[in-house]
Amino acid sequence: MINYHRRRTALRKILQRSGTSMKTADIHTALCKWFDDFSLHGKTTLRDLEALTETELVAVGEKGPDKKAKYWKSGRESFDLTLSPTEAMTLAAIFEHAQRFGFNAHTEQLGELREYAASEMTKHSARPLAWSQRITSGTRFTLLQPGKHDPAHLATIQAAILEDVSLEVTYLPRDAGGVECRYLLKPLALSYQDSNVYLSAYVEQEHWPAGYVPADQRGKYSSNGPRTLCALMLHRMLAVKTSWLDVPGPPHYDVNSLDAQKHLMTIHGEAPVPLKLRLSANLHNRLSENPLADDQVIVPQGDQHWDLSCSLYDTQGLRLFLLSNAADIEVLAPATLRSHVHQTLLRAVTLYASNEPAPKDTP
Repeated sequence: MINYHRRRTALRKILQRSGTSMKTADIHTALCKWFDDFSLHGKTTLRDLEALTETELVAVGEKGPDKKAKYWKSGRESFDLTLSPTEAMTLAAIFEHAQRFGFNAHTEQLGELREYAASEMTKHSARPLAWSQRITSGTRFTLLQPGKHDPAHLATIQAAILEDVSLEVTYLPRDAGGVECRYLLKPLALSYQDSNVYLSAYVEQEHWPAGYVPADQRGKYSSNGPRTLCALMLHRMLAVKTSWLDVPGPPHYDVNSLDAQKHLMTIHGEAPVPLKLRLSANLHNRLSENPLADDQVIVPQGDQHWDLSCSLYDTQGLRLFLLSNAADIEVLAPATLRSHVHQTLLRAVTLYASNEPAPKDTP
């Protein structure tokens, strides 16, 4: 016999996971599947739902296509967790960080949880505080505004990953002269980086307009051809819908693997490189406290310089870090990375030399 505490907890979880209004009959079917017990009576489910509405754990939902049915949705206080004040502060910091780095729509979806964390901090604070003025998140780098995407596209992709179904995506590839392409693909993972959302996917088919021949080298953030992995920008998707066709996708896929990551970010080479840098005092202080890698070793070289060695993938991120600190870091090895920094700095010096403002007249 399933007691009413377990039934009502299951009902709340069913409505929470649905995220939309459900009619009584569908909730009852889901409850029977939950406990693998189809002897449960529908009237018992109805009484449990009505009891839960009295405590606001369940609410009457929006009407659906069945005009005779009663609909229900998750209530405002339907959280099966209790946060301590310090845990609530940590969660508030996570929300603040997410929103600052392009997760506005996502944090709005969890608005009730965010309000709950704020209320727990307020209830246990010795004095009233505006928590938005007490918790913040940031970076020393300039944040770009996120690309504009359709939230419905993201919801469709999330559901497809959960349900293991395929998608048809109409896409605007980079460097294709404004030509649209339609992909049949398997959505595999979502990556949130640099204020944008990227889909790691396996493309089964691609359909270009008649007469258009894509370049051999597609570049980042477009398909690499049929039966390959790729990364697609959410804000370049023009249409997204589920497909009845089954795309199996690659076996043993892992978004953290090199094969998946090299599409999500630029990685030069197939293995980590032995990196050796000469640091000034400024970067020695910083990298002593915030290491580049777990195997980092720093050895003093005279009074004002230190040599750092470690193993890292040669990524776009590493190159940007080295260039942004070029006045305090000399790349000693590998030679290819040293040459890249050298050539980039030469181009920058040439650019600024040709645009140097004329000196002001002195009296």
